[in-house]
Amino acid sequence: MGSSSDTACTVATAPPSPTPTSPPPQLAATTVVLSPCAACKILRRRCVDRCVLAPYFPPTEPHKFTTAHRVFGASNIIKLLQASSYS
Repeated sequence: MGSSSDTACTVATAPPSPTPTSPPPQLAATTVVLSPCAACKILRRRCVDRCVLAPYFPPTEPHKFTTAHRVFGASNIIKLLQASSYS
């Protein structure tokens, strides 16, 4: 009868790689990054806790403040935001 070569093929599998673990929830909540908002960074002033500009100009998007600053001016933006917060 016909001879067929039956070869056993073994596949080596790598051990499962360890999955990165996320930090425990209590540690993640305590990590605070103190970075001034984009407006305070560009204006080179201290960004306080109650900074009116911080919610609108996050530190990761300085181009937003740069554009608004060129059109309206920093003092007018601050006046507008302060007036709207009192309403």
